[in-house]
Amino acid sequence: MKASANQQQSFFGHASTSQVFETERFIVVELSGFHARNLLAVLLQDEALAARIDGMKDKSQDGALREAFGIELECNAGKAKVWSIVERARRMQIGAVVARYSIEGLDVEVLVASQFWDQDVSDEAAPPVVEWLQQNITEANLTL
Repeated sequence: MKASANQQQSFFGHASTSQVFETERFIVVELSGFHARNLLAVLLQDEALAARIDGMKDKSQDGALREAFGIELECNAGKAKVWSIVERARRMQIGAVVARYSIEGLDVEVLVASQFWDQDVSDEAAPPVVEWLQQNITEANLTL
């Protein structure tokens, strides 16, 4: 695993300093609230994925868009962070790691498009993010 701060424009659509983790098969890069909303709006329209998300009451397309907008607001308020999971081979976004605070504390959720569920994406993509969060996030605010 390699972690770095990236300050250049990239194919992820994010042009400011962001936390980037590289694994054997994936690049995991922090997104702005706007780009997190765009990614989650697509991911959450995957019916199989949406069905597995307990906190998402409305599993419709409109519900997916509302949920994605809510995540954008949380990111912009410093209450959430979202990383895109990009498959290296195809340079394609296939999922997201979402970190936000709940009543129980920091909640990290890995959302992966259903067609990639059998590829152990979360086992490879999430650990560097979780490790970084444990070392760097100490308050109820996810901004650094």
